[in-house]
Amino acid sequence: SSRQAGHCCTEGSCLKVRLLVDENIHRKVVEELRRNRHDVLWIKDVAPGIADSEILGRDDISNFVFITNDRDFGELIFAKNMPSPAAILYTRMPHRDWKLTAERLMNVIENGLAPGQFVTIETANTRYKPLPTLD
Repeated sequence: SSRQAGHCCTEGSCLKVRLLVDENIHRKVVEELRRNRHDVLWIKDVAPGIADSEILGRDDISNFVFITNDRDFGELIFAKNMPSPAAILYTRMPHRDWKLTAERLMNVIENGLAPGQFVTIETANTRYKPLPTLD
């Protein structure tokens, strides 16, 4: 299947991916995502200092793949049943490794990120866990 920047491709179909990036993600990661034609909305640009619960409380949260390095989002979604984005990319990469972080994020996004996934990205591996479904 063809891969396009800014698209999530699975089983031959590509969906446009909108990225909502937490303000704790390195500015250079955001710049690298944008340079590679990803549609990025950075919390630091639009609502600096906003509470985590307000991010998940956005009316349009389900339209975004959310990128963060804040472990609190897992608790808010899994333990407190807050609404979840289309998917979450939780990076545990060192802040100084922004270039590798950007590469790993783009690799996950462009190589078949399925909706409803909580993806933990670490230096040595990537783990996928389904997000809870709200009834």
